[in-house]
Amino acid sequence: MKNLLIIILAALLYTIATGNTAAQEMGDKEKMKIFTNWIGRWEGEGSMQMGPGEPRKSKVDERVEAKLDGMVLLVEGVGKAQDASKQEIVVHHALAVLSYDKNTEQYKFRSYLKDGRSTDAWIKPTGENTFQWGFDIPGRGKTRYSIVLDPVKKTWDETGEFSQDGNTWMKFFSMHLTKTE
Repeated sequence: MKNLLIIILAALLYTIATGNTAAQEMGDKEKMKIFTNWIGRWEGEGSMQMGPGEPRKSKVDERVEAKLDGMVLLVEGVGKAQDASKQEIVVHHALAVLSYDKNTEQYKFRSYLKDGRSTDAWIKPTGENTFQWGFDIPGRGKTRYSIVLDPVKKTWDETGEFSQDGNTWMKFFSMHLTKTE
């Protein structure tokens, strides 16, 4: 009888534990659903101005894929422009991983550039289909990007700003994309 009671108790504890794990996973998936409209292929133009002169324009191809059953988004962006000889060159190539961290209860946005730099950025929803993400540049200032998605028009507009003091912001980047897939 004692062994039967132990088996029943063990089965009950297992059922509770696995039920909580499934509930937790569903909760994390719910947290990621706010980014569902990101998924797909986006194409358009970007513009970046780093100092005096004309902004540098590029054709942008952005791909966002859901991974691990929607628990993670993989974001890859490639910007191409023409050099002086009218040859198309890659001027920007980034890869980022977006997820929800249940331990800190925060979204994580880890980005990587083709030149070896990487950033642990913060990201937050700021409204329906609007987001902001950014990071600190040690000893220089702060960078933030604001994203506005229109799921009906299938557009993605993003603006990048820089601040040395965290109060006065200067626009240096803009991107307008249309969803193609």
